[in-house]
Amino acid sequence: MSTTELTDAQAQRDSVPAVPTIHDDVLLICVNYRKPAETKRFVSSAREQSLNSSLRVVVVDNSPFPGEGGVADQLEGDLNLKAIAPEKNLGYFGGAELALREHLQSHPLPDWVIVSNPDVYFREHDVLKRLCDSHRGSEPAVIAPSIRTLESFVDQNPYMRVRPSRFRMRLNSWVFSRYPIDVVYQGLSWIKHRSLDGVTKEPVSRASSPSKIYAPHGSFIALHRSYFEHGGTLEYGAFLFGEEIFVAETARRLGLTVLYEPSIVIEHTERSTATGLWNRDISRYRRQASRYLARNFF
Repeated sequence: MSTTELTDAQAQRDSVPAVPTIHDDVLLICVNYRKPAETKRFVSSAREQSLNSSLRVVVVDNSPFPGEGGVADQLEGDLNLKAIAPEKNLGYFGGAELALREHLQSHPLPDWVIVSNPDVYFREHDVLKRLCDSHRGSEPAVIAPSIRTLESFVDQNPYMRVRPSRFRMRLNSWVFSRYPIDVVYQGLSWIKHRSLDGVTKEPVSRASSPSKIYAPHGSFIALHRSYFEHGGTLEYGAFLFGEEIFVAETARRLGLTVLYEPSIVIEHTERSTATGLWNRDISRYRRQASRYLARNFF
């Protein structure tokens, strides 16, 4: 059953008298793959958030071996923390979609659904509260907060301010479809990324006001309930990569707003390593994602 069908089923159940259930205003989904230390820190950071509403944290452990998720020892006695261990790696949005689908089987649609990597954390205790309150009454469908990397203080949002051209997306599809070219492209990108590490020792000045953008950075995406109520979904047709453009195109087709909100700051402990640059599986995932996006949206 799709997310949309589950939402419709929930609406039908709401018309029938039923035993009241707890309304989870914020559903925070963390999709982990072999990052136990980061996952533990993420869960700890989320638990410290002060909210006027309820917060439910779901960790989807895509790691292939038991215990790699790093949350089993934190589950006992916490009804607002849940871990899901699929039988296989579902990918980023695949894992998030499973978490949302299971949540909707016993809970109403939350006000906010947040999909996050495990290697982010909240430096302040009221980050999620400010996210919920920032545009109350006129909430955008998608909020892209300021995501600051610790090594370079670069803000990873906006991920894309404007929509890429059809030519650019087709070119990406061509580049990623050829393994040797993909390796060179990723290597140059890695060198550029590494060159920024440590260059800026102080946080760069951020934009002072929110602005509409095309696509949010995928490491932390906040989706308002209106995204799903208008037909949005997490059912992405590729295993990995390109989730940002999928959300952007979904919002665009539905006439919804993606808003960059610089007053909300997320810390990203992303580490830039060359590991995986020559991994053929990773290259295949990029190829699949670029083809899917080019064929379906451009």
